[in-house]
Amino acid sequence: MIRRGAGCRAGWIPVLVFVCAGACGGGGDKPPVFTPVSVTSDGSIHTLTLGDLKMVIDGAKGARITEFSLQGTSVLVTRDAQHDNYGSTYWPSPQASWCALGGGCWPPPAAIDTGPYTGGADAANSIGLASGEQSIAGIPDSAIAVTKEFTPVPDSGAIDVTYTLSNVSPTVSVSLAPWQVSRVAAGGLAFFGQGSGPVTYAPNTASTFTVDEMAGALWYASGPVTHDSKAFADGTGWLAQVTPERLLYLVSYPDIQPADAAPGEAEIELFTNGAYVEVEQQGALAAIPPGGALTWTVRWKLRRVPGGTTVAAGNADLASFATAALAE
Repeated sequence: MIRRGAGCRAGWIPVLVFVCAGACGGGGDKPPVFTPVSVTSDGSIHTLTLGDLKMVIDGAKGARITEFSLQGTSVLVTRDAQHDNYGSTYWPSPQASWCALGGGCWPPPAAIDTGPYTGGADAANSIGLASGEQSIAGIPDSAIAVTKEFTPVPDSGAIDVTYTLSNVSPTVSVSLAPWQVSRVAAGGLAFFGQGSGPVTYAPNTASTFTVDEMAGALWYASGPVTHDSKAFADGTGWLAQVTPERLLYLVSYPDIQPADAAPGEAEIELFTNGAYVEVEQQGALAAIPPGGALTWTVRWKLRRVPGGTTVAAGNADLASFATAALAE
């Protein structure tokens, strides 16, 4: 299933802009530090800093993560005047629930994806932001809301992002799953632990878009793609993306089995149209009663790949580096 409606991106080519310190090498080989921890706010823009690690959240734009950087270099695609697909966001899954007729419904629920969130930082340097209410078109009389909490974990060089989807309808149960979508530059390398079942692809996916099994993991080396293409796979609770700047963006979250995924979805989804890549993770589908909530936490890490490590699909040293970073 490709989420975008026909023609929704015609006529634009996003400009990829990265936040850099000096030349985009960031801090060179200087070992990163993850203290001190601080939070600053400038209107709706909230910045959580752990030494050399920084996360920026735009509360006015769906509490979207707009920067995740190490020593000055960010891994996320930033906003371009011609499009809204940038940074990292959260959606309710399955996508088919977004419209009454199912299928490739687009755009995502506005209050959750792009609407203003309210809140701010607390004394423990965590940031908590809450959306407005949103109906889900495919679930009559439904009403949900989302809160996002951003918590520093300096001992692990990480930030925990906790998403809570609340059913605020007084009468209607909803069955939904959590879904994180992060946009990174094309030209990188994604890989993740191999779960069960085959990799599948959305209809009309480009033949150059392939996810390959090597060395006990699944790998996607970004190649030439000129139209919307998507892969679905089961993983093992983590996903890594190495950017062209040799930064390892690493996320971990509760593993699920294929039977736990929302209909038409999967634990890991990769999307590209050639301009950028989306690395996506989903949690388990859950029935949420009126007044109930579904909470899901994703741990974010960012590391610089050692200079002597080759960034290539199937490289054992790269896989070992990611495994070691997961354990930190």
